[in-house]
Order: sequence, then structure tokens, then C-alpha cells
Amino acid sequence: KAKKEYLSLFTLLIFVDLDASSWTAKVPSSVSGLQGSCIIIPCSFNYPEPKPKPSRFTGVWLKDSHEVVYHPDSSRIFKGYRGRTTLVGDLWQKNCSLRITPLHLSDKGPFFFRIEMEDLNKYSYIHAKVSIAVSSPDSPSLSVKEEVKVGGVVSASCSVFYTCPSEPPLLTWSHTRTPSIQSQQLVNGQWELTSSLTFTSTMKDNKALVCTAEYRGGKKVNSSKTLNIKYRPEIRVGSACTADFSIITCLCIVDWEPPGMVQWSLPGRPLPSTKVERHGSLTIVTLQRTFDFFDTVQCNASNTYGNATLSCSMPTNCKRKSCVCVWWGGGHIWTASRFFMRTFK
Repeated sequence: KAKKEYLSLFTLLIFVDLDASSWTAKVPSSVSGLQGSCIIIPCSFNYPEPKPKPSRFTGVWLKDSHEVVYHPDSSRIFKGYRGRTTLVGDLWQKNCSLRITPLHLSDKGPFFFRIEMEDLNKYSYIHAKVSIAVSSPDSPSLSVKEEVKVGGVVSASCSVFYTCPSEPPLLTWSHTRTPSIQSQQLVNGQWELTSSLTFTSTMKDNKALVCTAEYRGGKKVNSSKTLNIKYRPEIRVGSACTADFSIITCLCIVDWEPPGMVQWSLPGRPLPSTKVERHGSLTIVTLQRTFDFFDTVQCNASNTYGNATLSCSMPTNCKRKSCVCVWWGGGHIWTASRFFMRTFK
């Protein structure tokens, strides 16, 4: 029994040794690359160990049509590839990786590697071929939570795939905050670049957040998502009442997200609005009444995040003169005494 186990182990060792020293090459069957950028085709190879050991290696890449894609003697390279290919692998480490830059639409392959040992063996790994899918860059992948309360933290990430580690794309944001950048090597010559952006939201961020990727040669692609910043009502400067003889016209300009309820009222009773207009996050509510009906009027605006109030006092001498308005909300109080007929025709 011990003899049988010894023979089995010996047979296994012979099999492993033969497998490790055979003519083999490992390349992906296909890789994806961006037109105008560079691409690195990952490649490793093996061979039966000759005796004596080779003193020099020559690595060659060929197209299926046997056009020479790479050779250390550039005069032997097919003119369509001359000056665009580099062997980036170390042949002594059995690394045969090839770089092509810039990548052309015609660089589809398939390609294979050949090793030449000075005064010894030569071998073409025609059973290990790789093709290239050349394309234009895709838009970045943008991830962000779009609905955020004002003052909350916005965390966004933007990522792209690329094939040229020495010339990664440039990722930029429409926001002024400085992002963090991270790159990660994937498989089959692919890399991923990720830009992460974090900032505290304000009302001004209630717009599109854009991530742009710029590649070698100036090619740009972008992705965007519109942030929906939620905040309590704010009554804008410009809200006021104006008098024209016996008619009072009051405007209440509310900035809020989401829109809620706005109501003009006298002390103790509501008043119907004459007109309501919406312009993005702004709501303009107009009230027109006969002057004799009241001397103080309020605009009350509220949504799920808070409320704000505008109060306009109408003194008896207010006809065609300034009327005093006070508005408050969010812990602030403002006053105004202006005539706004020219502003709101």
C-alpha cells in the first residue's frame, strides 16, 4: 500500500512538473478599450526550461494576419502599429503584457504572442489569442441620494472604467467642494476610477449635480442628477403691499421645497388670493382688495419643514405712499417700507 501511495505521489509530481514547463500563454480572450486612449493587454507565458538557460529573450506580438504588431526592432513592425506599441512586461519574469497607444478603431485583432530564445527554441502561442473591442467612452456612473433636507450631508460618487493606468481620465464636479479620488485595478486590463464628493447642502444646491469625465484628446462625457433640497419657507425680499388710490395689491413671494400652503389673512379670518403663480421653487401669491377693508394683512406660508409670515400694516395715509411690511420665519424678522409698483407691473 505504501508503495502504491509513493507511486501515485510520484506520478502527480511528474504531471505538475510537465504542466508547469509546457508552452502555455495566458491572455484574456477579449479586452475593451477606448478609442484615442491606451490599452494594456495582460499576458503571461511559460515554456519548457531549456538547458543551458537562454541568454536572451525576444518578445514579439503579431496580428492573426501575421502582421508584426510589436518587435524590439521597430523596422520590422507593420507601419500601422509602428510607434504605438510597447512591451511593458518583463520577459524574464514571464510577463508579455503589451501596450497600444493611441488605440485606433482598426485595432481589433486578434493578436498573439511569440517568444524567441537566442540559439534555442522559438514558439508562437497561436492558441492564446486576444481581441480588442474598441468603443467610445460611456457616461460616468453617478450615485447620489437626490432628496436631502437643507443642512443635511450630500454624499455622491462618480466612477468610470478605463484601460490606460498611466493616463487615467479626469473627473470633475459642478460643485466647488474638493472630492477624493481612488483607482482600482480590475481584471482583463480594466481599471476603475472613483471620485467621491461630500458636502453640507444649502438652498443653492437645489439644482443639477454634474460629474464630467475627460479623456486623453479632450473627449468629455458627463452624467447629472438633480438634487431636491428640502427646506422651510422663506419669504423673499420684494414681498410687499402697494396702494393705488382705493386698491391695495399685495405680493407674497415664497421660496420653499416642497411647496405647501400659503394664505393671506386679516386678523381672525382668511382672505382668498387673487392669483397664484409657481416658478420653480418660488410661489408668488397676489392679493388685491379695496383699501377700506383692512389696515393690516398677513401672508402665512408653511410646509412640512417650517413656516414663515409676512405682515403688512396699512396706515390711513398709505394711499400711493409707502406701506410698512414685517416678515418673519426661521428665527428672523425683517422690515421694509418701500413702494413696489414699478417692480411688479
